[in-house]
Amino acid sequence: MLKEETIAQLNMFVIFILANLLALVLMPAYFIYEGSLGENENNPLVAVYYALEIIALTAVILFFAKKKKVSVLKGIFYFAVAWSMWYALFPIFYYFQVPYSDLFSLALSILLTIYLLKNPEWYVMDIVGVLMAVGLSLIFGMALGLIPITLFLTILAIYDAISVYTTKHMVALADSVIQYNLPALFVIPAKENYSFKDVEGIKSEVVDGKRGENKKRERDAYYMGFGDVMIPGVMVVATARSFGIIGGLFTLMGAVVAMILLSVMVNSGKPQPGLPYLNAGCLGGFLLYLLLF
Repeated sequence: MLKEETIAQLNMFVIFILANLLALVLMPAYFIYEGSLGENENNPLVAVYYALEIIALTAVILFFAKKKKVSVLKGIFYFAVAWSMWYALFPIFYYFQVPYSDLFSLALSILLTIYLLKNPEWYVMDIVGVLMAVGLSLIFGMALGLIPITLFLTILAIYDAISVYTTKHMVALADSVIQYNLPALFVIPAKENYSFKDVEGIKSEVVDGKRGENKKRERDAYYMGFGDVMIPGVMVVATARSFGIIGGLFTLMGAVVAMILLSVMVNSGKPQPGLPYLNAGCLGGFLLYLLLF
């Protein structure tokens, strides 16, 4: 493997670990969301509801992507970015007693979204992605109990595997996301002077189709979905909330081990679903904590 590709993969690990550690550090600010679902906090049906919402939204996005409704797709994605960052930033400002925390966080999220819309470059995408992953991991991790979260991770892992290996619609969705520069992926360059705005699609990053050959070539970048960081992060936060920081760190450790295995599979040149590996790693790390402590 080329040196640049190795560094890119290490940077992918850095983003994953950094986002989860930030979530653990910022937990005190997000206690305002603890038990926010009330009696439904430990209801497994809540997990099913949220999972079905995500699957339904994916279907809507795929429909508009197939119709090449770029403006509608941008509206959906950038609205989701602004909304997520608003909820993610508010507790931090509120915790530090910043005046008008709600308005301040709303204004900042809108400004960041506008900047991303005007300059959808990889480093802006990554900064926004970390903010979203940290915030949403904490919101759901603080609001839901471990049983619904475990069910939530299981459903999404199965769905992710089916959508990549069987229906392959997640690969098509990733291709549209990259082609239209939509904010849904962490982008880690593997070459100097890389620009996300110049990429035509994910297929051009993996395969060299000259003379009908299907061989690997040098990657320009590696991609990791926002959800591949946020969804395992929900389990990390929930474990830390119920069992303390050590429990959260063990859960994160399990996810990192799974990510190493995932990286080996990604190097084969074929698209891989992240959640079956990462979610299983989270659950494995959590079970190891229970066995040891």
